[in-house]
Amino acid sequence: MGRILGWLAAAVVVTLIFGSVYVAFQQLGRRSANDAPAAAAAALVQLPAGTEPAPRVELTPESGVFVVVYGSDDKPESGTATLHGSLPVVPSGVLRTARDSGVDTVTWQPEPGLRMAIVARSSVGRVVVAGQSLAPYEDRDRITMIFLALGWLGSLIVLGAGYAGSEFLSRRGRRDR
Repeated sequence: MGRILGWLAAAVVVTLIFGSVYVAFQQLGRRSANDAPAAAAAALVQLPAGTEPAPRVELTPESGVFVVVYGSDDKPESGTATLHGSLPVVPSGVLRTARDSGVDTVTWQPEPGLRMAIVARSSVGRVVVAGQSLAPYEDRDRITMIFLALGWLGSLIVLGAGYAGSEFLSRRGRRDR
């Protein structure tokens, strides 16, 4: 009984290690999705009010970094992206938090299948929201999870084989006496 507990403890430790590595990589990837939007929002905050951003593109899982400027009434004034032909409207809580604390960083899902990492920055009566699709980050996350799951499974197979081998040798040694 003591032997099996040792092998089970090893399996638990291996599981915890692989799980921790996955969580670390997932969080690192998700947080890095905020870097480009944060830079875009910071750059636009520096521009004078009324400066029109670049041409608009429709928000898709493949669209790049976008920026939308919201006025004091929380309505979009200008931006580089549209959602079904109109400037996208983020939840008012994001804009309120940005006004209260200076910045808000959230994951926003304007519709099923479209998840965005957005950074909202307050700027003299307006809020600049910049974002980008999480699709590329989620794809990398899936690949990382597959590799780690295969490594975890391989480790458990090796542990299982080690346990079976030690049991076999132990029983063989008792039989040979």
